[in-house]
Amino acid sequence: MKLFYGIIDSAALNAFVIFTENVPNFREHKKEKRQKFLKELALALIIPHTRQRFEVQQTPQDVKQVIRSCGILPALSPAPSTTHRHSAQCKRCYICPISKDKKTKFICNKCNNFVCEEHSERLCNQCQV
Repeated sequence: MKLFYGIIDSAALNAFVIFTENVPNFREHKKEKRQKFLKELALALIIPHTRQRFEVQQTPQDVKQVIRSCGILPALSPAPSTTHRHSAQCKRCYICPISKDKKTKFICNKCNNFVCEEHSERLCNQCQV
């Protein structure tokens, strides 16, 4: 494991040197410069994978909840926008915990997940635009 972290550290240092040569005025403070770069590098590597995993339907709800709570992804509105779009079948709300077992016919227009009325909002035609 020590060897793996050494390789990662070397790769990050090399990327930092190349980046600072290409963007000389990245930051004035030397100490914060590398920390800021490493944080941006980590987020650039994490966010695409996290977003992809979050959008997969088979991802367990507890994993999605952890992804939301970490603040890695942009904050979702607490109420996904739904209109009067219904489904012929009832499914469990993807936001509610499984213990509540809330069944609904409402479908979110953005993510196409089933949401109960508690986690949705109804918009008039002018607000939807």
